[in-house]
Order: sequence, then structure tokens, then C-alpha cells
Amino acid sequence: MYDQVRRVVLDSGLWANGREASHGFILSPSVYEVTQEKRQELEVIGAALHDCLAGLGRIAAIALHPHLGHSKTWNMLAKTLQTGVPRIYHDIMALHPSRAPSICKVDFMESVDGNLRIAEIDGHNKHGLGYSTLAARIRRVVLPGAQTFPGVAATIAKELQRRGRNNACLLYADQERFYLPEFCILQAELAQYGMKLIVVAESDLRVEDSKEHTLFVDFPFLYRNRALNTLLAARYRSGEIEFLIPPKPFLGSKAILALLRNDICDEELEAILKSQIRPTSLEMLRRYIPRTYLVHKRAKEEHWRGICDDARFVLKESISSGMKGVTFIDEPHFNAILERARGSCYRYILQEEVTNGSRTFDSFTERGRLQQGEWFMRVTVHYAVRSVADIVITARQEKKVHGASDCLQLSSIVV
Repeated sequence: MYDQVRRVVLDSGLWANGREASHGFILSPSVYEVTQEKRQELEVIGAALHDCLAGLGRIAAIALHPHLGHSKTWNMLAKTLQTGVPRIYHDIMALHPSRAPSICKVDFMESVDGNLRIAEIDGHNKHGLGYSTLAARIRRVVLPGAQTFPGVAATIAKELQRRGRNNACLLYADQERFYLPEFCILQAELAQYGMKLIVVAESDLRVEDSKEHTLFVDFPFLYRNRALNTLLAARYRSGEIEFLIPPKPFLGSKAILALLRNDICDEELEAILKSQIRPTSLEMLRRYIPRTYLVHKRAKEEHWRGICDDARFVLKESISSGMKGVTFIDEPHFNAILERARGSCYRYILQEEVTNGSRTFDSFTERGRLQQGEWFMRVTVHYAVRSVADIVITARQEKKVHGASDCLQLSSIVV
């Protein structure tokens, strides 16, 4: 079995050209089992998530409009939604207010009692689609007859068909080069469905050649090719191009968790949220988000320390990926980071820590021997509009779970 699993990874090209050192992970024949009850729960969350993301888009359109939404709360919303976002996106992310991502990933933590809690909602990120595809390929070798979710490639292919398309362009920024091998895995998988995915770097796409493409996966932050950046923004304003993941970077900010939760019980914010989001959907999503606060300079240090005395909290940068920008309360530099957060403008959130339960999974040693161990998980659910496209597990033997050479990458089955 070890040779079969390793062959799937090698054939994917992920580890070609010596990349096993930089893109390596521990091979495993295990899968994450999802009960029918848990599947139904995740589908209900997906419907609520779509309503909330569409509602946040409408709220952003008002907050970012120069002549609408005049109050302290609306100003807070405008600043929060623009924090960490390059200026070129400030007007275009208010276009098509109700348009939500065609594919969106949500990171869940599974607590010791088996309940799922949302650690992150990322509606502005194409990373992970290739790893999900690779994990599904491994699962097909290990458990060929299992009941599964549709998969991200099949879901994207279906969305392209719905739009009357058979191709799309995956444009990646120069700072995203690390993810190119997984983009190529997605490209190859989509070809199996008769869909052509053009994968190109910002430095390699000439401005005049970009006019050939009218459907892009997303609009990444382009720092090197400014001319291309400007052109794509202009073409989106004019309606010439569209995206599977619309250019609304605030949907990838952890700050939206604090806004949706509204743990400070701001009456005006609550009214704004419920004016654009179905209350039942808002309440449903809130059940799964831990207590979360936007850190700001208006409150004194004692206020934040009082919150931290009540429970274990984690500081997170609003715009960051994986475990970057995450500081646990027992880390020695937590107080220094909290002080930095207090001096910033909504760049950090303070979120109640979820006690992550461990699971027993099998893994292979470097020589192919099977062994068992206890692993902490991050459950990443890829949602396609309102439904689960696929679930992939990242697991490590410490609570800081992220992709690394000592992690597992597991697919899922429905039992």
C-alpha cells in the first residue's frame, strides 16, 4: 500500500524537481470519516455561510460608498473591510454586492467533545484546491468503493458548464509561486472533465495577452505587474471579465468572524447585519464561530486583559494564511503582540481558543512501515455555493496545525 500511495504523489508531479523537501508531507492510508448526520450538519452550515457571505457583500457595498452609511459603526465597517487590502480593490470589491464565491473554504477545529468550531472562513483564496484533489486521488487508491463528496475539480467543472464555458485562467501572483505544483494538479484533474485551465504567473502574462481571457479563478494581489493589475480592475468594472472567486478580499479576512459574531453586542451593527443577512442563517453560523473580538486602540489594555482572564484566547492577524500571524496566550511574546495589535487599525482579532481533540490515524515511516499515532486536525471544508464539494484534513502531532513536512494530508469518506 505504501508504494501505491507514494506512486500517486509522485505521478502528480508535486514532488518533481526535488520538491519533496519543500512540499513534503507524511504519507498515510487513513481517511477522515464523516457520518451522514455530520454531513447533513455541514450542508446546513454551507447554506447559512452562503447567505452570510452574500450579505457581507451588500454591507460592504454600502459601507464603501462615499455617500452612504454615515455613522461610527459604518465607518468601522469600512475601515475593517479595507484593512490589509490594496487600494486598487477598494472600489471593485463593492461591485456585484450579492455575488458570493463559487468555491470557498472553511477551516474547522474539532473539539474534544467532537463538535466542530469555525477557525477561519476564507472566501478569497484558491490555495488548497490542488491538495484536496491529490488527497482524493490517494483515497481512490486506498478505498476505491467508498462513498465520497463530489470533489473540487468536479464541482468547478460543473460551475464552468453552468456558465457555458470550457476553460478558465488561473492567474497566480509571483508571491504564490510555492503553490504552482498544486495548481498544476488541479489543472490536470480538470482536464479529465474536458475543462482547460490555463495556469500562468503574473510575470509571464503580457498585458495584451491577458485580453484573451474572460474568466479567471480569482484576482490575486499583483505587486509586480502593475499594468496587468490596472487592466484587470478596469475590465472587471466594465463587465468584460468575471471570476469564480470574486475580488472581495474582505471575505478572506478573519475580521469578518468578529463582525458576524458581534460579541460586543453593538445594536447598530446587529441591525445592519440583520438587514442584509437572513437572521436564521446568521444565528446558525454564530453557533460554530468561537467568541471573536476586533482588537482596536479605543479600548484600554485592561479591557483586553479582562477578556483573556475569562478564557484562553488566541491573537490572529486579520489578513494571514495558515498559522502565520497566530499567537497563543501561553507564548512568551503574546503581550507584545497584543500591544502591537492595540496600536493597529483592526489588523488583529482575539478569538477564543478551541481545545482541539486528537484522532488516531495510521501513517507510513520513510521506509514504508505502518504505524499508529495521535494527531490534531484542521478540517478544511470546500464549499461550492451552498454544498460541500470536498473535505480534506491536515493533521500534526502538535496543536499548531498547518501544512508542513511533518503533517498528514487526508481525504474524507461518508459512512
